[in-house]
Amino acid sequence: MEEVTKKAFGYIRVSTEEQAGNASPKTQHDAIQAYANKNNVEIVGWFEDLGVSAKTAHRPGLQKLIKTAKEHRGEIDQLIVYNVSRISRNVKSYMSDIGKELSAYGIVLRSTMENIDETPTGKLMLNIALAIHQFDNDVKGQTVKDNMSALAHDGWWMTQAPLGLKLKKCLTGERDKNGKQRYHNTLVPDDSDDLASKIQQLLVRFSEGDMSQTDLVNLADKLGVKSKNGKKLEVKAIGRLLEKPVYAGYNDSEKLLNGKMNKIRLFDGLIPLEIYEKNQRILKGSKQEYTQHEDALYPLLHTLKCGCCGKDLLASAPRGGSGKPSPRYHCRDSRHGSVNILEAHNVFNNFLQQITPEDSTIKLFKEIVRRTAALKLGKINQEISTLENQKNALSDRRLKAINAFLDGAICQEEKDAVCDSIDKDKNIVELERERLSKIQKLNEATIDYVCNFITMPAKLWRDSNLEAKQAFQKMLFPNGLHINIKTRICGTEDLSPLFSVITTKKASEDASDSHMVTSAGIEPALPG
Repeated sequence: MEEVTKKAFGYIRVSTEEQAGNASPKTQHDAIQAYANKNNVEIVGWFEDLGVSAKTAHRPGLQKLIKTAKEHRGEIDQLIVYNVSRISRNVKSYMSDIGKELSAYGIVLRSTMENIDETPTGKLMLNIALAIHQFDNDVKGQTVKDNMSALAHDGWWMTQAPLGLKLKKCLTGERDKNGKQRYHNTLVPDDSDDLASKIQQLLVRFSEGDMSQTDLVNLADKLGVKSKNGKKLEVKAIGRLLEKPVYAGYNDSEKLLNGKMNKIRLFDGLIPLEIYEKNQRILKGSKQEYTQHEDALYPLLHTLKCGCCGKDLLASAPRGGSGKPSPRYHCRDSRHGSVNILEAHNVFNNFLQQITPEDSTIKLFKEIVRRTAALKLGKINQEISTLENQKNALSDRRLKAINAFLDGAICQEEKDAVCDSIDKDKNIVELERERLSKIQKLNEATIDYVCNFITMPAKLWRDSNLEAKQAFQKMLFPNGLHINIKTRICGTEDLSPLFSVITTKKASEDASDSHMVTSAGIEPALPG
């Protein structure tokens, strides 16, 4: 009996930096078509997103694909992609926004590079591939943030210019791998329509102390100061404008500098630092000073949920009889109680010790990670070797020029010109080699990190910094972890498919909810 030809959609996605790389649209198209031909599948529709990130499902091409799939429900059998990273780089986004839709319309995902199917092994491969691509994306994002933070600490401006200011490019004297001049941004006053002068007038006027923020809104309106989208400034916008030290020439980026004012001055500023500080005193005098919780003190914020009502636990540090603060997590409903952060972290740590992957999962996971990393590292090593050869060749050329000068074959001016040209080329080669070396070290560290985190989740959490802790918690418990504050019992109904919970007899006897698991080594709370 002749095999029935299945029908499929082909989906292509590239981000901006991948346009000219191995994952180009043509490479993906050819690989998908070859896969379809080999497996007796007919591609009946092509969809693509060019220069678009895969962090979310809100992509024009993907949304058009899902809409078309809905219109032809039951007619399409498969969605074929070059690899899983093309369809998604986020486990939660894929499961809730993409995979759920495809399944509803009778469509299964297929990859030209990963063995994905409806068997348990195939489903595991999909989950592992999604987790690896999300981890890789998170590492790249952290690297970009670290680089931006370093530049911000050096006095450069890394985001959009605030109202009344504009960006000015400053050449660094360096070139990228394509030979283009590198530059960083600083800030200068925006003199169009005297905007900088008007902002200055508002800030100085408020410092006199006899105007409210509402009065300043009305003054801004009279001066013709509008928001960047052309609308009238609101009280909140005026408040943010008054609080920004950038108008005094300093940066305090919340994301890049942890909200602390950088002592390196960006530019001369629109107002003196004294005027800015006076405005802060006026603002604090008109409202209760707000002290933000230190996130590092409460790493389980947005992960721990109340076991009674299911809402996110909050953090606070009430002072006891001794006057010392007592940091703790608590429910919005005071009847559900609170728990000291040390005890909460201990309960969470013990709960992690009950979470473990299967031996087969660990083995398969490590093999996939090492094979994937080996391919990347192999290419990087080859490129570094080529650059080393180029650098050695340039050194030989420089030595020959010096010898030629010593032998009288060329004059001093000719020798200097040749050496300067060679030195510039060597500098470009060295910068590129350093960039690749950083990537090489990052990939090597990634291999060890990934292989360790799957086998020792509790140790990983304890040893990680704040951002790594939060990323790990989000991956492990995408919808949070419930804790019964009174009994100190943790549990979840939505654990990552990469892990499983070792249930205990004590848990089945004591837990009032079927999804709750008693943390090992924690005795239940006693009355009084």
